Amino acid sequence: MSARRDRDQVDSSSWNPSGWWWCLEHGRVENPPDAPGHRRLGPYPSAAEAENWRDELDRRNEQWDEEDRRWAGDR
Repeated sequence: MSARRDRDQVDSSSWNPSGWWWCLEHGRVENPPDAPGHRRLGPYPSAAEAENWRDELDRRNEQWDEEDRRWAGDR
């Protein structure tokens, strides 16, 4: 057996059976995940939330940008 880890082997060490993931490699919602942890986002509570991961990311980034603008204005 090789000491090198097979790169195509699925890393399910952080798998949550009640969650859904967005797979960056396959471009789809998955449960259970079919890609290593560094190639997926989640877990999300539903398939719909996993599928719309970009909306949540954009919303959160806008919130953080607004907080940064307010913080910079207070200095």
